[in-house]
Amino acid sequence: MCDERRERTDAPREPRVRWSRLYGILAVMAGALTSIEAFGPAGSATMALRGGIALAVFVAMALWIRGNRAAFDYADWCECAAEKITVRVIPSRRPEPERPPLADEELERVASGGRVPEPEREVVLT
Repeated sequence: MCDERRERTDAPREPRVRWSRLYGILAVMAGALTSIEAFGPAGSATMALRGGIALAVFVAMALWIRGNRAAFDYADWCECAAEKITVRVIPSRRPEPERPPLADEELERVASGGRVPEPEREVVLT
């Protein structure tokens, strides 16, 4: 029962480019530029707003491209790519760390299951 591997059948097998998000970015930009031309301030403030919106749109498009790079890469693969690709696995040759020798007290603590034995107390009668 626990060894069953359930696979979602509704999950996409290949990444898709989200063109609707790019169109949304461009629609917001066009709406912002139109509203500045119609209702915005006159003079140098309009020019600053136009430049700010243009800069924001280019940043948003760069983030969109970064978010969809796996889908673009997948679209460039041909059907025979799986047969032609070679994966080289290089094992690590990192040395195992040496464990320091344990003192007798630590060995007793480990052997007792982690419980620390209480030290013997001397009783002093006065």
